Amino acid sequence: MVGLLKWPKTKFTLFTLVFISSTIMPFMPLRSNWFFKEPPYGVFKQIETYSEIKNIFDACDENTLITFDVDSTLIMSHDVMANFEFPSIWFAIRALLKYPELIWNKKSIEPILSVVFEQAERFVFDPDIVPIIQQLQKQNCKTVALTMMWNGAYGNIKNMPEWRASMLEKFNINFDEQFPDTEFKSLPKNRGLHPCLYKGILCTNHIDKGKVLGAFLDHNKFKPTLIISFDDQKKQLNSIASECAKRKIAFSGYQMVGWKKYCNEWNTSRALLQLDFLMNDKVWLTDSEADAILSGEIKSA
Repeated sequence: MVGLLKWPKTKFTLFTLVFISSTIMPFMPLRSNWFFKEPPYGVFKQIETYSEIKNIFDACDENTLITFDVDSTLIMSHDVMANFEFPSIWFAIRALLKYPELIWNKKSIEPILSVVFEQAERFVFDPDIVPIIQQLQKQNCKTVALTMMWNGAYGNIKNMPEWRASMLEKFNINFDEQFPDTEFKSLPKNRGLHPCLYKGILCTNHIDKGKVLGAFLDHNKFKPTLIISFDDQKKQLNSIASECAKRKIAFSGYQMVGWKKYCNEWNTSRALLQLDFLMNDKVWLTDSEADAILSGEIKSA
């Protein structure tokens, strides 16, 4: 590591960027695109609240399938990093310089991220969605969650689908009545497991959302006349749209952006302090707690 620090600044920065893209990025659900310009996607209506499109929900019937991403679409955290927002590349560089084991030991990332998953407080940022989902189900519409989440164990969490279903149930969000649990063995394995459906939650296991949705439709011999999807990321909506086009299924996609107004502003010093607590104490420090320490309002133990 000492030898690397003797490199010219440009070479060292490029070296660090390569390591970020080849080590950390495949393991983290990053929402920012630091290095590459995003390819063009379809045009999707942006919404801040679900009540904006009440007329769309009212028109749904038993031939409609509605998919909801989970994080930043149904639930979120006030804490920026807990939403896996990393708008600063310099934070990543400084983090890797301080904790090079994140580069050399990929397995060290999972326990750290699982602490964030387990300990960061989340809430339903648009409470209207809870009765909306319940009403859709009364209308015999088919509803599922569709998330990039891993199947199986992840760090300290023994079963990610069970953990996610339990969390949603606490918020009175339940998808568990319309389709049986299954593992989609027609799709490739990732980390030794296939994508799955658990209690109405489609876990893609970090495989393309469109492909997993297609396997779900085939398994259940279901061809809806319309699929409506909600996601905070255009890339995922485009993936679903492409699969619908192949199957000649009408598709409407909505990008949820309402969560952003509830998310705290990014602060690199705060993020580095939170990382220190994660790496050294396996504790998630909330934004407010970290700010209080940085301001001297409270002292770190």
